[in-house]
Amino acid sequence: MADAAPGLDALLAEPQWFLHRLDPAARRALFVRLDRDAMRAAAFLDERVLVAQPRGCWTGLDELVARASVLPRPTPHAIFHIGHCGSTLVANLLDRLPGTLALREPLVLRTLAELREELPRATARYDLPRWRALFDAVVALLGRAHDDLRPLVKATSNCNALIEPWLERDAGAKLLLLHVALEPWLATLLKSPAARADAVRFAPARLAYLHAALGDDTLRLHGLSDAEQLALGWLAERLRFANAAAASNGRAMRLDFADLLREGPPAFARVAAHFGLAHDAESVARAWHPDVLGRYAKAREHAYSPDDRDADLAESRRRHGGEIAAALRYADTARVRFPALGD
Repeated sequence: MADAAPGLDALLAEPQWFLHRLDPAARRALFVRLDRDAMRAAAFLDERVLVAQPRGCWTGLDELVARASVLPRPTPHAIFHIGHCGSTLVANLLDRLPGTLALREPLVLRTLAELREELPRATARYDLPRWRALFDAVVALLGRAHDDLRPLVKATSNCNALIEPWLERDAGAKLLLLHVALEPWLATLLKSPAARADAVRFAPARLAYLHAALGDDTLRLHGLSDAEQLALGWLAERLRFANAAAASNGRAMRLDFADLLREGPPAFARVAAHFGLAHDAESVARAWHPDVLGRYAKAREHAYSPDDRDADLAESRRRHGGEIAAALRYADTARVRFPALGD
């Protein structure tokens, strides 16, 4: 990355300067210069965008938060999800609609979510007012228009603690809350050691949400297998989505990815309409295209058809059937114990 740093005025004025990373311990923020073509080409706006060595610079975090008040206030629409449920494909489809620029998994949102989860602890780096100011600044920076393109943010699956403040910040913000049924979700995660490890790592935060939402802290992680911890996390996120949708006055739309695939363009058109994105039959057909649907969403250079996905799930069910069955039993037991978890 280049060593010549622009001033803060330039960082705020030009949306090509993308807020890539927050370093709360050092009280600084990293911007990298990415034009909209580079943003569209990046599978995810996380550490991987640095591989191309874009120009970048650090700036003071406190000054950035104070100065971000000059930015326009609209909150970008966003996709929140349970993970490994087709959210990247949905973002890629929406990115093909006129006037839309999908920002896939900005790294800064993960830091915001981690800081929010720390708030009740004595060791938290931020109190609630300072965290809200930081959140407001980050969302304002992510929402900057790129000429005729309006950003739509897809968060990472461990950022669902941001759903409530996202809706609170701007009454015009719309969310898509994406999920899949438990059994195929388990089969998807258990076939991938990395996905399994991520979901287990997120389990404590998801359990903390369940404790707060249920008003009961007797559920415990210790003694649970990996698959049972995954089932607990799925229950937590489904309850979070249900609560958010109920409180959103229609601004949060819940969607099962399997329903989207089964219904096809009409369901996708409803998602576009929910976000208020410009679309007609022709633009929906251009977006809902084999070039997108037949590729692996996280690495678009690889072909990956629905038949490939079905074959992968069938193999996972064969190899991990015992774990899946145990996790489903655990979920059923939890639902009986806590009716608020639903059916």
